Amino acid sequence: MYAIAPDYAAGSEVIAGFTKAFEAGGGKVVGQAKPAFGKTADYQPFLAGIQNSGAKATFCFFSGSEAITFVRQYAQFGLARSIPLYASGFLTEGNVLPQQGDAALGVQNTLHYSDRLDNPANKAFVAAYSEKYGEPPSCFSVQAWDAANVLNRALRTATGLSGDAIAAALGGVGTIEDSPRGPWTFDGQTPRQTIYLRRVDRVGNTLVNAVVRDLGQQSQPA
Repeated sequence: MYAIAPDYAAGSEVIAGFTKAFEAGGGKVVGQAKPAFGKTADYQPFLAGIQNSGAKATFCFFSGSEAITFVRQYAQFGLARSIPLYASGFLTEGNVLPQQGDAALGVQNTLHYSDRLDNPANKAFVAAYSEKYGEPPSCFSVQAWDAANVLNRALRTATGLSGDAIAAALGGVGTIEDSPRGPWTFDGQTPRQTIYLRRVDRVGNTLVNAVVRDLGQQSQPA
């Protein structure tokens, strides 16, 4: 595997975490790169490094405009046909996916949400959100919805409105059973939630992050 992510804190943490887990499972990371964050428009030198590394696949972490550029150039360089692309789900999440177009087809990634999840809470959320905003929700939409939901629950039992009082109440909200992402709980200050393996497919004329597999509930590793 070859690992690539922007050169900033989150990118470095993701590469380190991926490398640790992948090699613990018997894999080998044969190379890595950290393009300048927010400044890289031409990934060709990095793509050549991937091509020449001997890697059988690439793992990446990009979001926003960088995700659009990287996925497009990865396909244009010809790597998508020979070196499959895997990623953190932010790579193809939300409104970047239509802009990536067919270059994103087949990309597999993991995330805690997809608008294709088949549960009652998500179906209702997708319908209401799409009607309101004219596009399907993303993980960022769901995170905002869930933040409001858990704050509402915490305020019912909080002894006051100070940060400490709200934090204590948040610690007692228990399972959030009506989230579009599926049931989840707090594990310290991060969610323990289901992670999904997703694949970019075309359904009709629309690119979607289809759910391939439920990978079970997980917390953010230390």
